[in-house]
Amino acid sequence: MGAMMRTRIAKCRRAAAVVELAICLPVVVLLTFGALEGANMLFLRQAVVQSAYEAGKIAAKSNGGEAKGRQLALDVLSSRDITATEIRFNPTNVDSLAPGTPFTVTVSVAGDQKSITNIGPFGGLSIESSTTMHKE
Repeated sequence: MGAMMRTRIAKCRRAAAVVELAICLPVVVLLTFGALEGANMLFLRQAVVQSAYEAGKIAAKSNGGEAKGRQLALDVLSSRDITATEIRFNPTNVDSLAPGTPFTVTVSVAGDQKSITNIGPFGGLSIESSTTMHKE
């Protein structure tokens, strides 16, 4: 095999490598960003679940209350850099409930708050969690 033939084979191999890279690179980048976005959404969901639970737990106490529960939920979310939230209590005046009465705390957050790319399946999605407690 001559030097000219080896050069030709090397050029073909390089061309094949470039084509493989052109096909595979976008797929690998898409999978990587998809995994990061999914992990961020799981992180966001866990923060919302935790904040709803903590708000319900403190609001259920006899020395707690709705205002303390709302503040604790905001503190849990803000410690994770989550700002725009909606916190609802049902019934609305938890402080006046009789002991043993159930109430629900619902926390909603925009799904794209922790997004890296602001595109994809989580845009416009709302992450919501509810917990039901009994007033002490």
